[in-house]
Amino acid sequence: MDEVLSASDLTYDGANGLPNIEEISDLVIAYHANNPLQKYQLLKEKIRELVRDVILGVTKPDISNQVAFLQRLKSRAYERPTNVWFFTTNYDLLIEDACAEVGLKLVNGFVGATTRHFSELEFSMVSGETSGSTFKPENGLTIRLLKLHGSVSWYRRDNRIFEAAPSAIIDQDARCMVLPRRTKVIETLSRPYDRLFHVSNSILSGRCKYLISSGFSFGDSHINDSLMTPHISSGGISLSNFCEVEPQGLSDLRARPNVLHVCKDKKVIGGREHAESSDAWKFSKFVELF
Repeated sequence: MDEVLSASDLTYDGANGLPNIEEISDLVIAYHANNPLQKYQLLKEKIRELVRDVILGVTKPDISNQVAFLQRLKSRAYERPTNVWFFTTNYDLLIEDACAEVGLKLVNGFVGATTRHFSELEFSMVSGETSGSTFKPENGLTIRLLKLHGSVSWYRRDNRIFEAAPSAIIDQDARCMVLPRRTKVIETLSRPYDRLFHVSNSILSGRCKYLISSGFSFGDSHINDSLMTPHISSGGISLSNFCEVEPQGLSDLRARPNVLHVCKDKKVIGGREHAESSDAWKFSKFVELF
């Protein structure tokens, strides 16, 4: 690591965590591209392992906010066939665990039992009952979860993607997680990420009319360029964004009438700023809005 950092005249500042993990990942990958030695490939995988270990190191994560959020969504479904799509770049399993706690059906693109395989067709499948030629969709809320950057429970084997309990995955190097980087475009062009983006684009261009974001920085240009800008610019979706500070990644869309930013110290509605303090950018406070 020191060799990679020194090549860019940098040293690691542990007290302040600088360079941050995204910057380090970019530096390591760029250095490996120019110096294709095995030790730099191993360094890339070590970063992936460290990210995984930090997430899995929390043995009893607090999912109370996620549970409360899903319970309130569930109550608003009124036992009618209802789908809510979740898009996330997080690797953790908080949403999955909260769905189980609340008793909700979760669709995440995988099929099977203890070991599951990826199939994007799962996102378009609807459960229900048939009576003669009549089909009745299953009542209640279904959460359809798209993890755009992978998960600690995903792994790759022979060019196929599987899901299992994190503790059951033996081939640690095969974990299917996009490294935290400023530039993630290349990795998201490979399976399964390309298919996840394809499904996301299809949903945002058709079934989705309202998009609510909580705590997302919109710092990923590949997400902004392929998913956000086209659909917001066309007026196809309305965005309500709860964030600590206004995201620079969406500055070109700021004046759109279908864009609302609720920030720590202001609201931005259709490009117009209103001085107003809010703590709704915190997920716990966002949940209380329901």
